[in-house]
Amino acid sequence: MLLKSPVMITARLMPGVQVGGAFVAIEYDDCRDNRGANMFRWYIDLGDQEFTGDGLSGWFGLQGGLELLLSFLHTFAESWRYAGADGENADMFPAELAEWAMQNSDEIGMLQIELEETKGLIEE
Repeated sequence: MLLKSPVMITARLMPGVQVGGAFVAIEYDDCRDNRGANMFRWYIDLGDQEFTGDGLSGWFGLQGGLELLLSFLHTFAESWRYAGADGENADMFPAELAEWAMQNSDEIGMLQIELEETKGLIEE
């Protein structure tokens, strides 16, 4: 696997990015969804806190999965910013990530756009 900046190998030895002191990483899950699309597992390591989840899927590789994850993180941050815990998308990630996501929403959004516009940052 070949990675190009801003994508890096995280401490979990997976492709990801660093945002506001946190590492956001992604990997393939061991199965496919009922449509045959790739499934992904994500990790966010923020200081001594670890968050993980799954449920991301699509007909794309790891770069597309990371792009989708960053898009959802940005949506989560904006939901918290405008409506707090009552926001429409406030439950997309653990509430403990809300403050970090809001503080770094601009960087998250810019990384998502960079991954979208620059293909080949993760060559599998």
